[in-house]
Amino acid sequence: MKAAVLSLVFFLLFSALMPLPAKADEPGIKFRIIVGGFVDKTDHPWYHGPSPGTGMADMLITALVKTGKFRVFERAALDELLSEKNLSMSDLANPSADAQQKLEIGDILIKATITEFGYKESKIGGALKRFGGGGGVGSYTGRVAVDLRLIDIGTSEVLWADAISKEETSRSLNLSTSQFQFGDNKAFDDHVVGKATRKVINGIIDKLDEQLKNRPWQGLLITADEYLFIDGGSELGLKLGMVFEVKRQSKVVKHPKTGKILKVIYKQVGTVKATEVDDGVTTVEVVDGSGFETGDIVTPK
Repeated sequence: MKAAVLSLVFFLLFSALMPLPAKADEPGIKFRIIVGGFVDKTDHPWYHGPSPGTGMADMLITALVKTGKFRVFERAALDELLSEKNLSMSDLANPSADAQQKLEIGDILIKATITEFGYKESKIGGALKRFGGGGGVGSYTGRVAVDLRLIDIGTSEVLWADAISKEETSRSLNLSTSQFQFGDNKAFDDHVVGKATRKVINGIIDKLDEQLKNRPWQGLLITADEYLFIDGGSELGLKLGMVFEVKRQSKVVKHPKTGKILKVIYKQVGTVKATEVDDGVTTVEVVDGSGFETGDIVTPK
């Protein structure tokens, strides 16, 4: 009996000292996301609040940050970075702009055009009365749609492009639009258009998750004398002991007329390991290889 008890104690102590396996949903390295402005191409005379394009971009930034999966660039910070490099938002999706220069800003650019932003009313059971007494029941359907593009900043490759549209229906005797606007959370969340908008934002995040799920994170190597660094650190989820493959562009194949990048061919340079991780930068040491240069691309091994 004593032997069995001692065996159990030793087993529990051994188990407690063993490192726990990583959870399946544990976040990996965070992609850096740039949220471009939402271009509003809709006609909505019923709406008198702030621009839906600005409002939806702000909603997406907030929602992305809340997931904890991404490093998100605010528009103000993005404008400052672009100004420093003498780039415009259109340059980020331009194959002729320098890829190394763009990679220092972020990894994925989200661009969207709002194509639908409104609601329709249908009447059931007779004429609808706005204020009490008689009449039928109104059915209101809010519909919001965007054309979305996810763009790889480094290569200008369009990772995914499609339309996302969502609806929300409500039955009510009264529908007020005078108080509905971005920034007024209570009125926004109670409105069929507000609810449809939130569904679209969630749909964008789902698409982003889907596209990046099996896509390896990439960073840049920086050399300073005998020291080597990666342009990202704890804010992206990089950790001590991580091993990275280092590769270098050897050839870029472009379309002869459009300039679109068709394929990037890399050559292997070596392998490095993280020895110190700070906010914004990771110090690495060489595991194998030589001839490392600033601008080489690193990916987790």
